[in-house]
Amino acid sequence: MEHSIKMAIHSQNRKIFISMMLMTTILGILGTIISFKFNFGLSGTGVFLLLSGVLNFIAYFFSHKLIVKLSGAKVMTYNQAPEFFDITKELCNKNSIPMPELYLIDTEAMNAFATGRDKKHSVIAVTKGLLQKLNINEVKTVVGHELAHIDNGDMRLMTIISLVAGFISILSDIYWRAINYSKASDKDRSGVLAIIGLILSILAPISALFIQLAISRGREYVADAKSAEFTGSPLSLASALEKISRDMRPVPASGITTSHLYFSNPSNSSDFIEKLFSTHPPIKDRINKLKSIQG
Repeated sequence: MEHSIKMAIHSQNRKIFISMMLMTTILGILGTIISFKFNFGLSGTGVFLLLSGVLNFIAYFFSHKLIVKLSGAKVMTYNQAPEFFDITKELCNKNSIPMPELYLIDTEAMNAFATGRDKKHSVIAVTKGLLQKLNINEVKTVVGHELAHIDNGDMRLMTIISLVAGFISILSDIYWRAINYSKASDKDRSGVLAIIGLILSILAPISALFIQLAISRGREYVADAKSAEFTGSPLSLASALEKISRDMRPVPASGITTSHLYFSNPSNSSDFIEKLFSTHPPIKDRINKLKSIQG
């Protein structure tokens, strides 16, 4: 198990590098096209590459803070959920994991996520609904699952991928707006902006596929197994998954670029396309694997 986890971490570091290179390449190509179109020369490409470097820096050091802000999570105090604090601290001490910052999402939906750039700068956010509707053993196993992501280091990859995919989607929106403006003002007769906008509009939905390919569904099975190891209660985690699967409330402020961060799919959609591009394995499969661990 230890060897497979080390291999997984190595693979994740490689994927982080690939995702950053992808963003740099996209910006470099855009800079070159725009520079050629408006006769900016190499200076336009340089500006875009510089912007890419800044964004990569932000992605590595600050993306987890952006994710927390986007989720609407607020810092949790001990008095708000003393049992939650205690079980998190207990699991951290038992498994030599630094205590993460704890956040609360004010929604009746049941879910949680972990984020951060490393073990010393990590966050676990849980919804109010999860704390209210699961018993203490079930909450403990969900915490164990999120701590497994932190211990494995894959929450860094998940966080950076969120920013990369989100950035690509934002670029798509900006260029479609630019196309509409150029048509309205009749300034762009060459169709260059239209071509760029078309390419980016294709890249935006493909970012969902990129997330699915970059972040294996297998990481959820590994985190489930590790939670069972941390807590000794695979059936409590299976019970938590079962309750969450019956709760159809979506998590507010979650989207395609952040859904992979959550304990379970936050949209709870039965739509075929969403299931096809889901970064989470089916809950029934996760439950069956946990039951096999218990067996």
